[in-house]
Amino acid sequence: MAITSAMFSMLFSGSARTGSVDFSFLAPSSSASGGATVDVGSVKSALANAEKNEAKQLAQVAKDPQIQKDIARYVRVVKSAKTMDDVLSDPVARNVFMTANGLKSQVDYVGMAKKVLNSDPADTRSPAARLAGINGTWLDTVTKWPVGLAGIGVLQVSEAVTEITDNYVSEKRLDMLDQQLPGLGSAVLFKNIAKNLEDATDILGSPLGREVITTAFNIPKQIAVQSLVAQEKAINTRMNPAKLQNDHFVDQIAQRYLIMLNGGLGGITA
Repeated sequence: MAITSAMFSMLFSGSARTGSVDFSFLAPSSSASGGATVDVGSVKSALANAEKNEAKQLAQVAKDPQIQKDIARYVRVVKSAKTMDDVLSDPVARNVFMTANGLKSQVDYVGMAKKVLNSDPADTRSPAARLAGINGTWLDTVTKWPVGLAGIGVLQVSEAVTEITDNYVSEKRLDMLDQQLPGLGSAVLFKNIAKNLEDATDILGSPLGREVITTAFNIPKQIAVQSLVAQEKAINTRMNPAKLQNDHFVDQIAQRYLIMLNGGLGGITA
């Protein structure tokens, strides 16, 4: 999710913070890009292949020379860093760390990253905590890697470095899937995290959950400027978040997302 003016105002101001789904629309449709046909069969096949071949794809990505170079640079920077800012000031190290933690879309916002990732996750008025309702990934990252409190040393532990680099490879694999079919990587990741989205608030606080659900159900992106209550209503009137605990339902949502993203059936509503 791209950064918005709401994020900045929340950071730098003093302010705080059922229905079932009809899947009968899943029929062949023409892609808006290039005229290729995107139908439920090809979408199901793409999802199945991506999940079946995960280990092979990860191994392939890990061997990529550029990715190996990025990881080597990250390790060098972390080993010599004295503060979190030292890591974030290096473009390559920042990209690896933030991408590995689900913050790839925020990599270019260096000042904001330094402010948020050095904040105290236990402080409800901290930048990370105040952003939680907009993008919970910031708070998740600070909570997991509390370098602002404990010092950069936490990232020098070999297990931590390994986890970051493994996550980076995983994220780059998802990018590779997106090149095969736009949104495929996001759909695969959504299937992995959907059970963590227990209600509309969770969906809206997850950049991935928000993207997949709003696209799948043709909810205008402009709802982001509306009140949280209005946004939750837009979600709840189109689907029942509790059903995200059901694997079959989640798979259908992922299929719907890919079809809508790649041309879809304009005008279809749930």
